[in-house]
Amino acid sequence: MRAGAALSLVPRGLAWLLPVAWCALIFHLSSKEVVAPALGTSVAAAYLGNLAHPGAFGLLAVLLTAALAPREHHGGLRWATLSPERGLWVVVLCALYGFTDELHQATVDGRDASLLDLASDAVGAAFAVWTIRALTPPRAVRRGRLARILLAGLAASAAAAGLSTWYGLEHGGGPWPF
Repeated sequence: MRAGAALSLVPRGLAWLLPVAWCALIFHLSSKEVVAPALGTSVAAAYLGNLAHPGAFGLLAVLLTAALAPREHHGGLRWATLSPERGLWVVVLCALYGFTDELHQATVDGRDASLLDLASDAVGAAFAVWTIRALTPPRAVRRGRLARILLAGLAASAAAAGLSTWYGLEHGGGPWPF
């Protein structure tokens, strides 16, 4: 079953509950001091922590798509279709939540706010929206193009996490204007 068909199966009430619950979990996790006992305070631990941002906000984008996208019929299946405008709104909503999460982290001992983390959040959301749009009929792409989309999104996520990790190690925390 394709992503759009799966997203259209989620009842609207539950479709709104899932992103709210995911945001609550993100808030809860960002309320805690960063602890990665298996990796300690290594570069790998910092990188994996930063790599969690695109994944967490990519999933938030998928959950918001299930709540926001109209459901249309294509080839006998109902699909959650995401227009470019709605896709942009999904990314903007994810970035706004990422901004509030960074503000929240600035108040937590052992955490800091970072514009680079916010950029990682937006990269993850944009990658998820791009993938969902690529899988939605009538634009459904061939496997080769989908593989390139996935590779580009993973590379962008890895680069955003790497930049955030490098900056944090070099300058002690992320850049933040206030």
